[in-house]
Amino acid sequence: MLKIGIEQEFVFLNGAGEYVDADNTQYLDFAEIVDEFPAFEGDDLYLDCKSLETYPKRCYVEGFERHDESGELVATLPKALEIRTTPHDSVNGVVNEFRESWNCLMQIAQGRGLKPVLTSRHPFKNSLDLFREIGEEESRVRSEARFKLAKRAMFTHGLHVNVSLDGYSKERLQDLVEKVNYYTPSIIPWSYSSPFYLGELFDGLCSRNYYRASTRNMVDLNDRKDAQVIEFRGFDACGDHRLLEAVLRLFVGVLLDESLPGRTLHQDSEKLMQSSITGYSDPSLKEECRLILEAARHASDGDATPFHLLSSMLEANDCYASRMKQRYAETESIKASISGQFSY
Repeated sequence: MLKIGIEQEFVFLNGAGEYVDADNTQYLDFAEIVDEFPAFEGDDLYLDCKSLETYPKRCYVEGFERHDESGELVATLPKALEIRTTPHDSVNGVVNEFRESWNCLMQIAQGRGLKPVLTSRHPFKNSLDLFREIGEEESRVRSEARFKLAKRAMFTHGLHVNVSLDGYSKERLQDLVEKVNYYTPSIIPWSYSSPFYLGELFDGLCSRNYYRASTRNMVDLNDRKDAQVIEFRGFDACGDHRLLEAVLRLFVGVLLDESLPGRTLHQDSEKLMQSSITGYSDPSLKEECRLILEAARHASDGDATPFHLLSSMLEANDCYASRMKQRYAETESIKASISGQFSY
């Protein structure tokens, strides 16, 4: 009945200790890594070609796509490497595939001197020098709103979740989108991993969602490969497989639950911003987190261990962002604070 797939972007420090972005890295630097990554027969049934791909891989170069005056894709300003999965009928299946791709990708990337760092927003910049080279031709192939969105997206790195539910009408799926809209501020705090902004500590835990709460829909219903897919973009990047499994189980549980009453046509940007500042240390948000955690647990089958992990984090006000802020207090180094955080 349910199919789930995910996408997550990864950013790096290079051999010189620089944070890698489009100002200091060429598309080919990343493309050579993707070239070494294996292709799997049949993935084109589920995945679309990205960037300059001719066959879709489970790892590709994410970035700002450039077009000529006819609208043809001619170049990509590199943002990060992204891992995506094929759809699975279980969370365990999608996590296992993701971990296999992660291990393969990191072996190749680290062989080229790249070290992955965990952050969901560029911790040093909100503009790129290369953007000055982008002329009016871009407006001919995408709207002004989509152009601005694509530029802003160059600085954020998150976990996207894609879910389809066979047998659900479009009206029922839209109701789930409105449900997710309502509960997103209390679904996402477990994943927070962006506590820096423009080279300084952010006042809260999630600079990524704070600065896009009013400009980016966290959830949409879209058509993919002739299937209606709920696309959720609210989670920050997750640094380990246990947390990844847990937040995916939480999200699926919220979708399958039939007890939570909240619905809203549009996301509440003020509530999202407040959540991004406080996380679940805010008493009212913590109570709603407890509510959705219990509802998702009851709606889910299988091992309850992932929900125990989330419960422990909730009661301790624990997330990657709070750990990074503590490490920053000890080291006074953003790079040190975002390094060594992955455990896949």
